[in-house]
Amino acid sequence: LIADVEGDADAQTTEDQRFEELRNELLTKAGGGLSLSDAAGLVGLTRQGMHKRIKAGSVLGMMHGSKLVVPQAQFVKRGDTYEVLKGLDGVLKAFDVAGGWSALQFLLDPDPNLGRTPLQALSDGQADDVAKAAKAYLSESED
Repeated sequence: LIADVEGDADAQTTEDQRFEELRNELLTKAGGGLSLSDAAGLVGLTRQGMHKRIKAGSVLGMMHGSKLVVPQAQFVKRGDTYEVLKGLDGVLKAFDVAGGWSALQFLLDPDPNLGRTPLQALSDGQADDVAKAAKAYLSESED
């Protein structure tokens, strides 16, 4: 019995480590993760303002260990300033139940309905197409 319990603990540790690796890979693909303060400063908001946008679902932020991280890839440079990618809020609302990590994976992986990554499609102004692709992606994930 003790060996079974210890074996289950080892399996859980290995699974937790694999999820940690996947989260790190996603953040690397997303250009890194910013702290709440750094993300706020990037777009000219207060820390509280950025937190409100994350809670409202217009900016992607998720817990990574004990810290809130904000993926860099959702910000685009316009002239001398940065702003949140237009249309991102529609995608994030679709992922409200699935969560931020699932949303980030969707945004970064090539989507067959779009022929490229959803982030690239959002950059090209195809917010409606990306929102439809997100719904299709989530429907497939539920099967």
